[in-house]
Amino acid sequence: MSVEKSYNVTLKMITDDSGTFQSIRMLKSRSKLPESYLERINKALQQSLIPAEATRTTVAIGDDAEQKILNYLLSISSVNLDFNVADVSNKTGHGDIAVEYRGNLLCVEVKCYTKPVPMKEVEKYHRSLALAEYHGGILIQFSNHGFCREAGLATPIDLRIVDGKPSAYLTTTDTAMIYPIINMLIMHIDLDKPINEDELEIKRKALLTINEKLVDLRAAIDAQKKAIQRMESTVENIAALSIQ
Repeated sequence: MSVEKSYNVTLKMITDDSGTFQSIRMLKSRSKLPESYLERINKALQQSLIPAEATRTTVAIGDDAEQKILNYLLSISSVNLDFNVADVSNKTGHGDIAVEYRGNLLCVEVKCYTKPVPMKEVEKYHRSLALAEYHGGILIQFSNHGFCREAGLATPIDLRIVDGKPSAYLTTTDTAMIYPIINMLIMHIDLDKPINEDELEIKRKALLTINEKLVDLRAAIDAQKKAIQRMESTVENIAALSIQ
Protein backbone atom coordinates (compact mmCIF):
# COMPACT_ATOMS: atom_id res chain seq x y z
CA MET A 1 0.00 0.00 0.00
CA SER A 2 1.42 3.40 -1.00
CA VAL A 3 0.81 6.69 0.83
CA GLU A 4 0.92 10.01 -1.00
CA LYS A 5 2.14 13.08 0.86
CA SER A 6 2.95 16.61 -0.34
CA TYR A 7 5.71 18.90 0.94
CA ASN A 8 6.80 22.41 0.06
CA VAL A 9 10.49 22.28 -0.78
CA THR A 10 13.26 24.61 -1.96
CA LEU A 11 15.73 23.38 -4.55
CA LYS A 12 19.29 24.62 -5.00
CA MET A 13 20.59 24.11 -8.53
CA ILE A 14 24.00 24.79 -10.06
CA THR A 15 24.37 25.02 -13.85
CA ASP A 16 27.26 25.75 -16.18
CA ASP A 17 27.31 28.42 -18.91
CA SER A 18 25.37 26.18 -21.29
CA GLY A 19 22.56 25.63 -18.76
CA THR A 20 23.50 22.02 -18.02
CA PHE A 21 22.80 20.96 -14.42
CA GLN A 22 25.97 20.33 -12.43
CA SER A 23 24.27 19.88 -9.07
CA ILE A 24 20.73 19.80 -7.69
CA ARG A 25 19.51 19.26 -4.11
CA MET A 26 16.74 20.12 -1.65
CA LEU A 27 17.65 22.52 1.14
CA LYS A 28 17.23 20.98 4.57
CA SER A 29 16.58 24.25 6.41
CA ARG A 30 13.57 25.11 4.25
CA SER A 31 11.98 21.71 3.97
CA LYS A 32 9.62 19.85 6.32
CA LEU A 33 10.68 16.52 4.88
CA PRO A 34 11.98 13.94 7.35
CA GLU A 35 15.80 13.98 7.23
CA SER A 36 16.00 10.33 6.12
CA TYR A 37 13.74 11.13 3.13
CA LEU A 38 15.73 14.26 2.31
CA GLU A 39 19.04 12.39 2.13
CA ARG A 40 17.58 9.64 -0.09
CA ILE A 41 15.94 12.13 -2.46
CA ASN A 42 19.06 14.30 -2.74
CA LYS A 43 21.16 11.24 -3.49
CA ALA A 44 18.70 10.11 -6.17
CA LEU A 45 18.59 13.60 -7.71
CA GLN A 46 22.39 13.82 -7.93
CA GLN A 47 22.74 10.31 -9.36
CA SER A 48 20.15 11.11 -12.03
CA LEU A 49 22.31 13.86 -13.52
CA ILE A 50 24.12 12.88 -16.73
CA PRO A 51 27.66 14.30 -16.72
CA ALA A 52 28.01 16.95 -19.39
CA GLU A 53 30.47 16.13 -22.14
CA ALA A 54 32.76 18.94 -23.19
CA THR A 55 31.95 20.23 -26.63
CA ARG A 56 34.99 19.92 -28.85
CA THR A 57 35.61 22.84 -31.15
CA THR A 58 36.30 22.40 -34.86
CA VAL A 59 39.76 23.83 -34.19
CA ALA A 60 40.48 21.05 -31.66
CA ILE A 61 39.20 18.38 -34.06
CA GLY A 62 41.38 19.83 -36.82
CA ASP A 63 44.40 19.84 -34.51
CA ASP A 64 43.82 16.15 -33.76
CA ALA A 65 43.78 15.29 -37.48
CA GLU A 66 46.95 17.31 -38.08
CA GLN A 67 48.67 15.55 -35.15
CA LYS A 68 47.77 12.10 -36.52
CA ILE A 69 49.26 12.93 -39.91
CA LEU A 70 52.31 14.47 -38.25
CA ASN A 71 52.81 11.37 -36.09
CA TYR A 72 52.57 9.12 -39.15
CA LEU A 73 55.15 11.18 -41.06
CA LEU A 74 57.46 11.28 -38.02
CA SER A 75 57.26 7.47 -37.80
CA ILE A 76 58.63 7.35 -41.36
CA SER A 77 61.41 9.82 -40.58
CA SER A 78 62.49 7.67 -37.64
CA VAL A 79 63.49 4.86 -40.02
CA ASN A 80 64.38 6.90 -43.11
CA LEU A 81 67.15 9.40 -42.42
CA ASP A 82 66.55 11.11 -45.78
CA PHE A 83 62.94 11.85 -44.83
CA ASN A 84 62.72 15.03 -42.73
CA VAL A 85 59.51 16.34 -41.19
CA ALA A 86 58.81 19.74 -39.62
CA ASP A 87 55.70 21.21 -37.99
CA VAL A 88 55.30 24.61 -39.69
CA SER A 89 51.75 25.33 -38.53
CA ASN A 90 53.07 28.32 -36.54
CA LYS A 91 54.43 29.90 -39.75
CA THR A 92 51.69 31.91 -41.41
CA GLY A 93 50.91 30.80 -44.95
CA HIS A 94 53.25 27.79 -44.99
CA GLY A 95 50.74 24.95 -44.51
CA ASP A 96 50.77 22.62 -41.50
CA ILE A 97 53.70 20.28 -42.16
CA ALA A 98 56.79 20.48 -44.35
CA VAL A 99 58.35 17.26 -45.65
CA GLU A 100 61.85 17.31 -47.11
CA TYR A 101 62.69 14.20 -49.09
CA ARG A 102 65.49 13.57 -51.58
CA GLY A 103 66.29 17.27 -51.77
CA ASN A 104 62.70 18.37 -52.40
CA LEU A 105 60.33 20.14 -50.02
CA LEU A 106 56.61 19.34 -49.91
CA CYS A 107 53.81 21.35 -48.31
CA VAL A 108 51.23 19.29 -46.38
CA GLU A 109 47.95 20.92 -45.32
CA VAL A 110 45.45 19.02 -43.13
CA LYS A 111 41.73 19.81 -42.80
CA CYS A 112 38.98 18.04 -40.86
CA TYR A 113 35.76 19.76 -41.91
CA THR A 114 32.30 18.37 -41.10
CA LYS A 115 31.26 19.71 -44.51
CA PRO A 116 33.08 20.01 -47.85
CA VAL A 117 36.29 22.02 -47.54
CA PRO A 118 35.42 25.52 -48.85
CA MET A 119 37.16 27.00 -51.88
CA LYS A 120 38.89 29.65 -49.77
CA GLU A 121 40.77 26.91 -47.90
CA VAL A 122 41.78 25.18 -51.14
CA GLU A 123 43.04 28.55 -52.44
CA LYS A 124 44.87 29.12 -49.15
CA TYR A 125 46.69 25.81 -49.66
CA HIS A 126 47.53 26.81 -53.25
CA ARG A 127 49.07 30.05 -51.96
CA SER A 128 51.29 28.04 -49.61
CA LEU A 129 52.16 25.69 -52.46
CA ALA A 130 53.16 28.70 -54.58
CA LEU A 131 56.00 29.60 -52.19
CA ALA A 132 59.37 29.21 -53.90
CA GLU A 133 60.64 26.82 -51.21
CA TYR A 134 57.98 24.19 -52.00
CA HIS A 135 58.25 21.80 -54.95
CA GLY A 136 54.88 20.07 -54.48
CA GLY A 137 52.25 19.37 -51.89
CA ILE A 138 49.33 17.42 -50.44
CA LEU A 139 45.98 18.73 -49.19
CA ILE A 140 44.25 16.25 -46.87
CA GLN A 141 40.56 16.35 -45.90
CA PHE A 142 40.53 14.02 -42.89
CA SER A 143 36.75 13.58 -42.82
CA ASN A 144 34.59 11.98 -45.53
CA HIS A 145 32.94 15.23 -46.65
CA GLY A 146 35.40 15.94 -49.44
CA PHE A 147 35.91 19.31 -51.08
CA CYS A 148 33.48 21.94 -52.33
CA ARG A 149 32.03 21.48 -55.81
CA GLU A 150 33.80 24.59 -57.14
CA ALA A 151 37.18 22.93 -56.51
CA GLY A 152 36.29 20.17 -58.96
CA LEU A 153 38.33 17.61 -57.02
CA ALA A 154 37.66 13.89 -57.24
CA THR A 155 37.57 11.74 -54.10
CA PRO A 156 39.18 9.94 -52.42
CA ILE A 157 42.29 10.81 -54.48
CA ASP A 158 42.93 13.55 -57.01
CA LEU A 159 46.17 14.68 -58.63
CA ARG A 160 46.78 18.08 -60.21
CA ILE A 161 49.57 20.27 -61.53
CA VAL A 162 49.28 23.70 -59.88
CA ASP A 163 51.61 26.37 -61.26
CA GLY A 164 53.93 23.66 -62.50
CA LYS A 165 54.00 21.81 -59.17
CA PRO A 166 52.44 18.36 -58.57
CA SER A 167 49.69 18.37 -55.94
CA ALA A 168 47.63 15.56 -54.37
CA TYR A 169 44.19 15.91 -52.76
CA LEU A 170 43.09 13.18 -50.34
CA THR A 171 39.75 12.50 -48.65
CA THR A 172 39.53 9.79 -45.93
CA THR A 173 42.36 8.03 -47.74
CA ASP A 174 44.11 5.34 -45.74
CA THR A 175 47.01 7.02 -43.93
CA ALA A 176 49.38 4.37 -45.26
CA MET A 177 48.79 5.85 -48.75
CA ILE A 178 50.56 9.10 -47.90
CA TYR A 179 54.11 7.72 -48.19
CA PRO A 180 53.68 6.20 -51.69
CA ILE A 181 51.93 9.40 -52.79
CA ILE A 182 54.90 11.44 -51.54
CA ASN A 183 57.23 9.13 -53.47
CA MET A 184 55.12 9.58 -56.60
CA LEU A 185 55.18 13.38 -56.24
CA ILE A 186 58.96 13.41 -55.72
CA MET A 187 59.47 11.16 -58.75
CA HIS A 188 57.62 13.63 -60.99
CA ILE A 189 59.44 16.62 -59.50
CA ASP A 190 62.73 14.95 -60.42
CA LEU A 191 61.66 14.34 -64.03
CA ASP A 192 63.24 16.56 -66.66
CA LYS A 193 60.01 16.79 -68.64
CA PRO A 194 56.70 17.96 -67.12
CA ILE A 195 54.01 15.34 -66.52
CA ASN A 196 50.81 15.60 -68.57
CA GLU A 197 47.18 15.09 -67.53
CA ASP A 198 46.95 11.59 -69.06
CA GLU A 199 49.93 10.40 -67.03
CA LEU A 200 48.43 11.91 -63.89
CA GLU A 201 45.17 10.03 -64.46
CA ILE A 202 47.04 6.75 -64.89
CA LYS A 203 48.84 7.35 -61.59
CA ARG A 204 45.59 8.35 -59.87
CA LYS A 205 43.86 5.13 -60.95
CA ALA A 206 46.82 3.07 -59.74
CA LEU A 207 46.72 4.81 -56.36
CA LEU A 208 42.93 4.28 -56.15
CA THR A 209 43.42 0.55 -56.72
CA ILE A 210 46.00 0.37 -53.92
CA ASN A 211 43.73 2.37 -51.60
CA GLU A 212 40.78 0.04 -52.29
CA LYS A 213 42.94 -2.99 -51.43
CA LEU A 214 44.02 -1.30 -48.19
CA VAL A 215 40.38 -0.59 -47.30
CA ASP A 216 39.50 -4.25 -47.91
CA LEU A 217 42.45 -5.38 -45.78
CA ARG A 218 41.47 -3.04 -42.94
CA ALA A 219 37.90 -4.41 -43.06
CA ALA A 220 39.20 -8.00 -42.98
CA ILE A 221 41.44 -7.20 -40.01
CA ASP A 222 38.53 -5.56 -38.14
CA ALA A 223 36.36 -8.62 -38.80
CA GLN A 224 39.10 -10.90 -37.44
CA LYS A 225 39.48 -8.72 -34.33
CA LYS A 226 35.72 -8.92 -33.67
CA ALA A 227 35.79 -12.70 -34.12
CA ILE A 228 38.68 -13.00 -31.65
CA GLN A 229 36.82 -10.78 -29.15
CA ARG A 230 33.75 -13.04 -29.42
CA MET A 231 35.95 -16.10 -28.85
CA GLU A 232 37.56 -14.48 -25.80
CA SER A 233 34.11 -13.63 -24.43
CA THR A 234 32.99 -17.25 -24.92
CA VAL A 235 36.09 -18.55 -23.11
CA GLU A 236 35.44 -16.19 -20.19
CA ASN A 237 31.79 -17.34 -19.99
CA ILE A 238 32.84 -20.99 -19.99
CA ALA A 239 35.37 -20.29 -17.25
CA ALA A 240 32.76 -18.44 -15.19
CA LEU A 241 30.23 -21.29 -15.55
CA SER A 242 32.81 -23.89 -14.56
CA ILE A 243 33.24 -22.43 -11.07
CA GLN A 244 29.55 -21.97 -10.24
